[in-house]
Order: sequence, then C-alpha cells, then structure tokens
Amino acid sequence: MRERFQRYAIYWTPPPETAIAKFGALWLGGSETFGLAPGLAARAKRAPAVYGLHATFKAPFPLNHDVAPKSLRDALDDFCANRRAPPAGRLILAHHQRYLTLMLSGNQAGIDWLAAECVTHFDHFRAAPDDDDDARRELDSLSPPEEAFLKEFGYPYVLSAFRFHISLAGPLESAELDEVARALEPRLVPFLSEPFEIKDLSLLGESRSGGVFEVISRHKFGH
Repeated sequence: MRERFQRYAIYWTPPPETAIAKFGALWLGGSETFGLAPGLAARAKRAPAVYGLHATFKAPFPLNHDVAPKSLRDALDDFCANRRAPPAGRLILAHHQRYLTLMLSGNQAGIDWLAAECVTHFDHFRAAPDDDDDARRELDSLSPPEEAFLKEFGYPYVLSAFRFHISLAGPLESAELDEVARALEPRLVPFLSEPFEIKDLSLLGESRSGGVFEVISRHKFGH
C-alpha cells in the first residue's frame, strides 16, 4: 500500500450494492445533474467527489514513516471486531458549514463516542505535519477549541466539534444549496424514510498521483 497511497482515512462508506451507494456513484461519480444547470452541478459536486459518499471518522492523514500500511489495516480490523455497531437513527437533509449534507436526527451519542475513539485510537499512525501545514490552513475561521484540535489531531472538527454528516454538495452559498437540495431530494426520499445503520468502517487511500480516494478495505463491527 505504501507505494500507492500518500494519505489514508477512516470513513463510513455505503456498501457498494446498496441504493445509497448507487445514488452516490451517479451523483458524485458521474455527469448526472438531476436537472440542475451543468455549471452549478459541477461546482456543487467538485469537492465532495474527491472523497466519495462518506462520513468522516478519522480525517485523511499521511502515515507515520515507521508504520507499515498493513499494520493500519490490521489495527482497524481489530478495532471494529471488538466494538458493537453504534445505534443511529434517520437521516435528514441539512446545511452544514456551507455544504448540503445528510445528518442524523435524534440522539447520536453512540456515533459521537465511536468517532472520538477513532480519532484518538489511530492518531499514533499519523505522521507529524510538515512545517507549512498550518500556514496552508485558514485558522481565522476556527474557534479556539477547533484550533487546539487541529494542532493535536491534525483536523479541527473532532471530539466536541464533531458532527456526523455525509456531504452531498458544496461549498456553496445558502440559496444555491437550497436549489441543489430541491433537485436531489426526490432521489433521497428512500434513504430519508428508512432507519440508517452503520455496520462497518472503511479504510481509504489517496493515490500518490492525487485524484479520488478509494476504498482499500471494509471492517465489520463484531457485535
């Protein structure tokens, strides 16, 4: 894996045979606009398409130089095998940080706990940041706790700043997000009306040549 990937991430990704995965491939992975103007559709999906349909549990990170990629994969397998699938709920369409997202309604304490464990448990696999990493970040928009999380874990939206979400479009202005929501909502009704479950986590990699992240392996919860 080291030869192929420059960064790794731990996400929830939809099982490939499911309807929500097929929607994600059609919307983020293709030229489908669902009736939107082509220019708006292209801007809406450009950023989310890099990562595919997903929810972040451990944001992309370069691997520590003294760690074999297989060790990360094995550690995620053990992590999931010794934990139970978190209770979830139903998905709702919502704006989040200038993105159109699917978020959870109701209590999500189990998912918050799982995300916090992913962030801390796998942080020793993450390489120390380059000196210029912070200079490339726009820190002015972060709260003091988010700045502290960025310095500690390499990503600001963790622990108390974590909000489970699946990005569909953005970043866009609010009126454009509403337009995209109207176009996508008819396709999303089946996912919004059924209970949402997280049965496994995925390890993803970003090719050294760039481009979209790809699923390396899937890891089921043991209980």
